[in-house]
Amino acid sequence: MKTIKCFLTFTFVVLCFSCNNTTKEAGTTIGSLYISDATPVPGDSLHISYKTKANEKDLSAFYYYTVGYKQYPVDINLTKVDSLYKASIMIPDSAIAVAFNFKNKKEFDTNNDKGYLLPLTNANGDTLAGAIASLANFKLRMGSNLGLDVNKKAIFKEMSSDILSHKNIQKEWDAVFPRTFIAENKVEAEKYIKERIASYTENYNLTEQDYRNLNALYQTLGDKNKVDSLQLVMIDKFPTGINAQQKAWTNFYKEPNYDKQKQLFADFKEQFGDKSKIKDYMVSRLANKAIENGNKDEYLQLMAQVSDKNMLAGTYNSLAWNYAEKGENLDFAAEISKKSLDEIKKALNNTEDKPTYSTTSQFINNMTSTYNMYADTYALIKFKQGEIKEAIKYQKEAIADGKDPELNERYIMFLNEDKQYKTILKDAANFIKDGNTTAQINNYYKNAYVIENGSEDGFTENLQALEEVGYQKLVVKTKEEMINKKPKNFKLKNLKGETVELTDLKGKTVVLDFWATWCGPCKASFPGMQKAVDKYKNNENVVFLFVDTMESGDYDTRSKLAGDFIKNNNYTFNVVVDNPVKEGGREYKVASNFEVTGIPTKVIIGPDGNIKFVSVGYSGSADKLVKELSLKIDLLNS
Repeated sequence: MKTIKCFLTFTFVVLCFSCNNTTKEAGTTIGSLYISDATPVPGDSLHISYKTKANEKDLSAFYYYTVGYKQYPVDINLTKVDSLYKASIMIPDSAIAVAFNFKNKKEFDTNNDKGYLLPLTNANGDTLAGAIASLANFKLRMGSNLGLDVNKKAIFKEMSSDILSHKNIQKEWDAVFPRTFIAENKVEAEKYIKERIASYTENYNLTEQDYRNLNALYQTLGDKNKVDSLQLVMIDKFPTGINAQQKAWTNFYKEPNYDKQKQLFADFKEQFGDKSKIKDYMVSRLANKAIENGNKDEYLQLMAQVSDKNMLAGTYNSLAWNYAEKGENLDFAAEISKKSLDEIKKALNNTEDKPTYSTTSQFINNMTSTYNMYADTYALIKFKQGEIKEAIKYQKEAIADGKDPELNERYIMFLNEDKQYKTILKDAANFIKDGNTTAQINNYYKNAYVIENGSEDGFTENLQALEEVGYQKLVVKTKEEMINKKPKNFKLKNLKGETVELTDLKGKTVVLDFWATWCGPCKASFPGMQKAVDKYKNNENVVFLFVDTMESGDYDTRSKLAGDFIKNNNYTFNVVVDNPVKEGGREYKVASNFEVTGIPTKVIIGPDGNIKFVSVGYSGSADKLVKELSLKIDLLNS
């Protein structure tokens, strides 16, 4: 299966941190959480107790420990003891704060938007310098993903107070804090940034990281000349450093001649070694060129040099899926598709190599999902090679929980080809009554029904009964996903130059689809979105707005990019164009106000003017998209 991806407040809890005595305090309670020590220090062990009515099978927990502006998640293994869930954790020596997270099914416990946050202390019980700023940054970066209401002004106040009052931590925040500061208070931020620049320019023994910090400060000020000058200085002073590697990548990327690219790649390895991630990007690009030239052996030799095994598996799967869809080079496609599955299995068996941004359980879940997608690719190849039973075997792995209608359809198609009509009757019926079906699955189900029963008698009633069960399950699931959150108003111009204001649409159901012309999943979802637009085009109480955001260029450029795409593809969408918070910046006003961190994101606002549904990403099924979107709209208008 092709991978469809793009994926970029709460009040702080003060726990008495100014004590000067060396006696450790007793535990503390934050909301539903009890922590055995109110003033833990880095390296401590903590015992926690969490009170909830959630079922054990629905409850999961993890914590982030923060180091400066970075966050690292760790699983919490809860054990139920009487009416409480208990666990012990070890705080890493490098940590300066901890943020606990508890999830019941899909809902996070936000502790009334205060979260479960704990800054660490020194031996005297004084809060560590930077701990408050670290948690503030955590809220800015992760808060919306954890269901928290992010109050940016309040969070900035916490962050700035901590950083500005502790000069000894300012250096470690130079790559992050000034950008946040200048967005809040340009005049004061520029003064601060100039002071920080002076602290570097007075030092004659700067490290590469010092230069990179200095470069970030000049970038925040918008001083292009200084930035360009520093880039050259860093390449000269640190010939094997990050900037030198990036310069080598740029030269490689721009080089059109394949043989010269291979020489640049050899030079790169000689200068920088095999550990750089840029090396993997280079070798993957060379491998793509090799396959374009029809050289499969060279492709395999090059791909064998990729160090990042997830990248290796993903690259294999993408090429294999391309061949599978076209029905070309199936033997070679099967070979590399199987390699992709083997690499994912290796990753699942060696979780020590997981990325730092995932807990072990998150990594296992992600890798399992990836394996299922790649199994779908391999199954399709086997099917087109005529190995039907092998295709069915791997498609069973691909469908996993049976929630993806597209994968389910292929599984039933394979069964139909193998004339397993009894199995179709059982498995297709389950898909239908779970609401994870397609029109084609229903057709296969009807065919199997007629073959097994000798006629169509009773089929219509049977199908309707199953579909009603599926519909009711979907209604329950959709109602569980409903929220009630007040949105921020916006005024944006559409492609006709008309101003669209959100408050003018109160009383209507408004579907906001955040997208960009560079976003593959956004564009892949548009045929389904067009069906939804057509379905409600005569309903004056339903409004679709396609918010073009995170697009590069000035307003005219962004408008033209969006307009040309819509026109060239004959979509009848009402597109409004989002604006950056700061011209040339990467943060966009409406996307930011709606806490959009990845696209496509769909936000549905009910007639009462409040946000009712938020969904991120695209499943790959237009039918599923239209069905789920229609149900949400109809529930809000019933």
